[in-house]
Amino acid sequence: MKILWIIGGIFLVVGLGLLGGAFFAWRSHANFAAHALATDGVVVDLSYSSSSKGGGTYYPVVDFHTADGREVHVTGSVGSNPASYARGDHVRVLYEQANPERARLDSFSEAWMASLIMGGLGSVFSLIGGGIVGVQVRNRKVRAWLRQNGMRVQAKFDGVDYDTSLKVNGRSPWRLLCQWQHPVTQKVYVFRSDAIWFDPTPFAKRDRLDVLVNADNPKQYEVDISFLPAPGKL
Repeated sequence: MKILWIIGGIFLVVGLGLLGGAFFAWRSHANFAAHALATDGVVVDLSYSSSSKGGGTYYPVVDFHTADGREVHVTGSVGSNPASYARGDHVRVLYEQANPERARLDSFSEAWMASLIMGGLGSVFSLIGGGIVGVQVRNRKVRAWLRQNGMRVQAKFDGVDYDTSLKVNGRSPWRLLCQWQHPVTQKVYVFRSDAIWFDPTPFAKRDRLDVLVNADNPKQYEVDISFLPAPGKL
């Protein structure tokens, strides 16, 4: 189904983008730390940033001295509530000799929080997108096989189902339902068509539907809905 290809592709692209961002954030800090000087700093204040939803976050303001005696103030990039630091706390600071104003606190959250968040979200999005795309690739192969080797059967038409388990832009599709009894095993199988994005009820005035089935594995099938009119584009 085309819409699933699009959704899977979006998730995959976003996921890979986040993973790329996580990698560059990690590499940026690793390069910075490899060439930075380290010194002791003291928390002299807590900067409070309020939220539009109420509450706020405290960021440590740290005072430190460079190797040449210059006094520098730096505000941490990661805040919390309650505050993770108190005035007077000693913290390790990393800074570039040529540009000490860009100093960073040498803490796990300051160093890796951005990478971990982007990496975690990127992994989730990539797994979801990759799973959707993988299923669609497998379905395409199955359908190609069915069109060459599948057994065409006449399945009893059971009606139209409104599939609320799938929603795209607030809309759900319809599916045609039919059932067929295997002539050898005598087992009954229920088949559902691909998603149809308009109500097919007025166009499905028939008793039976054509279905391509893998006789050895009836879970692999394709309901023929080519008799339905093509949907218009808005």
